[in-house]
Amino acid sequence: MTARGRVTLGVLLDSLGPEMVRPLAMPNGREPLIGTPVIYDPEETMTGLEGAVLLVTGRPSAEVLARAGEVGVAVVVAKPGAGGEESLAEAAEAAGTALLAAAPDVSWGQLYTLIDALLAVVAPVESLGDIRAADLFALANQVAVRVGGAVAIEDLAMRVLAYSTVEGQQIDDLRREGILGRRVPEHPTNAEEYAAVLRAEDAVWSYQPREYYPRLAIAIRAHGEALGTIWALRAEEPLATDAAQVLAEAARVAAPHLARITLAADEARRRRDECLCDLLRGLGPVRELATSFGLLPDEPVVVVTVGPHGRTADAFAATHTGDLLRTAYAAYRMRAAAGAVDGCAYAIVAADSVTPLLRRITADVLARIPDRLGGQWRAGIGRVVSSVALAPTSARQAEEALRALCGPYARAEVGHHEELSAALFLMDVDVSVRAKPSLYGEPLGVVAAHDARHGTHYVRSLRVWVAAHYDVPRAADTLSLHPNTLRYRLRRIGELIDLDDPDTRLVLALQLRLNGASEPAGS
Repeated sequence: MTARGRVTLGVLLDSLGPEMVRPLAMPNGREPLIGTPVIYDPEETMTGLEGAVLLVTGRPSAEVLARAGEVGVAVVVAKPGAGGEESLAEAAEAAGTALLAAAPDVSWGQLYTLIDALLAVVAPVESLGDIRAADLFALANQVAVRVGGAVAIEDLAMRVLAYSTVEGQQIDDLRREGILGRRVPEHPTNAEEYAAVLRAEDAVWSYQPREYYPRLAIAIRAHGEALGTIWALRAEEPLATDAAQVLAEAARVAAPHLARITLAADEARRRRDECLCDLLRGLGPVRELATSFGLLPDEPVVVVTVGPHGRTADAFAATHTGDLLRTAYAAYRMRAAAGAVDGCAYAIVAADSVTPLLRRITADVLARIPDRLGGQWRAGIGRVVSSVALAPTSARQAEEALRALCGPYARAEVGHHEELSAALFLMDVDVSVRAKPSLYGEPLGVVAAHDARHGTHYVRSLRVWVAAHYDVPRAADTLSLHPNTLRYRLRRIGELIDLDDPDTRLVLALQLRLNGASEPAGS
């Protein structure tokens, strides 16, 4: 494995920042070129790792560092824990390989994606006209000079991958927020504007939101597939007359970059989802997998699952939803392993984050999904379990909670397993009696037959009365009847079935509920 592009250890440190990694040993300084990140598997031999960035999950050791030095690993990234940093740093110096300490709350999957994306972004690209662009940032600057306006390059998730820094070019607050947050701020017009850009073959103008400068934008494509967009901002001065042609050239140059970024992200996501699936199913080395996501193997956790209401889940929607969960939880410093498994989004969340805030953040994610994917979505939350090894139990409960929320007996969008016991019970009863005559038989069948013969509305009266918890004045108000009229009607029904018998009332209420006839204002 050889070093790619022109990314040095110093560039890696500066890009990730001290909140993610900090150096413990750099025997060769900041200059060594780094190569592809590799998540270290203790079961495999160290071969083909020259120049690699080795992500060592679990507890690192001097022996691992020595072997890494022997095979030419450029950088080892580990989470040494308290008290072991000094001895590991000495071992790294002796091995001749750099050693970085990753922050405890950063997952290995996240680090892998960031490092691989960094390598793709700054790898060499082809020339733009007669100027050679060394990376996406240089490309953004060159385009900005030629078109006469500030430029941003984004992926399909509206993440700002690169932006121009040409002195004297104006930007507005929308661009400023996008640069600072590395993501385009949410706005009601985003979906329509981006869709228009991605539909067009050439550069198109965007005038929304109207309170900001207009933008000339073009889609970046490879083999017909959209990968991202380039946006040139028109401030006080008009853009160059050939701005559209310059953007078209830039889009062709940027395409290989974004293709590599997409491939790296897809591969990292695939690996992460496979590891998450193993944790949810109780497979594989649980402790190592938990550590790779930044979770402590022996700490309490809870599982959240999100799925669509009223339609079948699909892999694309689940993947996008998993990304939204991961981003939302990380924004609130909630330690979680999130991804897509079997068409649904899942997250294993550290129990110290199980507060009302977890429910609110999950609900916020649900509110954002319809604008991007359409439909209605629900989130089930399992019960807290004592360790990651028991995550499969919480996952089954989360799946049951989601099933209840998508059924006819619960109306919430987010629900905990323990608060949905009644809805789950009704679903089980429904399944057991749905095909049996008893669901449509006595006592409800007697009243329904009377309505059919005489044109009465006794079933609806019973439905509203039961839904009102047998409160006659309340039920009468819903039915727009005088309470005495309803009392008379109930006495007539009592001549058909024994409404004073508690078992009859119980069965009648279940029949009404299971037949979907318990809405207070039902027909």
